[in-house]
Amino acid sequence: MEKTQEEEMRMKILTKISEIETELITLREHSAPEALDSAIGRISRMDFINNRSINEAQIKKNEAKLKGLNNWLGKLGTSGFGKCIRCGREININRLLFMPESNHCISCAK
Repeated sequence: MEKTQEEEMRMKILTKISEIETELITLREHSAPEALDSAIGRISRMDFINNRSINEAQIKKNEAKLKGLNNWLGKLGTSGFGKCIRCGREININRLLFMPESNHCISCAK
């Protein structure tokens, strides 16, 4: 991988990390427990519980993405960067630019 591509990847990864961290803060705020003495109706409470479970699932998904991005950031500039963890082949640069958290090449991701 060329230096310009590496720098482009570094910027893309750092941007994605920043976006995910911002989204995680918002999701955690929306998933905070609600006081039981709140005067809301039963339907509203059920809606809140449903939305909280959706937010918690998104938090887990974002934490996994963040872990993958930090992993790639640590490997950037090494021989292990951009290699599929299953077959060891190079992951297409376009795939890495689109989904920097990708650990598998297109063939192995299927």
